Amino acid sequence: MRTFDEVPDGEEIAVSATLYVTYRRCPQQALARLRGVYPPPSKAAFKGALTHRLIARHLEGGPIDDGRIEHVCREETGANLNHQMNEIGITTMTEFRAVVNEVAELYRRFAAIPTEPALGTEISFEVPVGGGVTLRGRMDALFEDPDGTRIVDWKTGPNLGDDVDAQLGFYALAWQREHGSPPARTDAVSVATGERRVGAPTAATLADTEHEVAGMVDSLRAALSSGHDLPRTAGPYCRWCPVLEDCDEGSSAIALLD
Repeated sequence: MRTFDEVPDGEEIAVSATLYVTYRRCPQQALARLRGVYPPPSKAAFKGALTHRLIARHLEGGPIDDGRIEHVCREETGANLNHQMNEIGITTMTEFRAVVNEVAELYRRFAAIPTEPALGTEISFEVPVGGGVTLRGRMDALFEDPDGTRIVDWKTGPNLGDDVDAQLGFYALAWQREHGSPPARTDAVSVATGERRVGAPTAATLADTEHEVAGMVDSLRAALSSGHDLPRTAGPYCRWCPVLEDCDEGSSAIALLD
């Protein structure tokens, strides 16, 4: 196996798309994640996770009738998301149904988007790439196109966001390292609006992503070993940062935004 961008051997580190995207936003926040400091649970995250489960069930078994949506949401929450619901403090059926109503609307918008049968949904991957580095994560769905595999990521927020290209590039890199060739295409699709961002990975874009991920690994390992912090980059995402209280740059950015 080719060494991952010539990363030297070091402490085992698992790199996810979330870690990579977080590092590109703010290296110190990514370091905090590796030190075990994570953003607090949120209703938006719970709603997104539940919507993704309905989408997966739709792709696996067909459309969900309106009259069954609440029942399916209860099933999925009990089987997969009960801990998230408890963490964000949803304790009454009224509160739960309010979330279900929002999820149902997102699901109906998804169901209106033309989709073909999927090769698989919520596909977990764990790809060792040498140097003690493992690429890890989960892809929302895979589809078979005439020219090869298409990776799709469903977005449940109000827009696709600024990080979607980096996230899809990471998925394409993981696919290429596991299967020996890149996917034919990567799509990010907004469930709310139908907006679609299409990517066509090339050898050059994959090499750029690999180089970025390798540089991140070197930087994070050095900080973990030395106990030092990394640079902080402020932006609107600071609002949900778990280390905001100790960050002057982030606090100033939030004060300006507010």
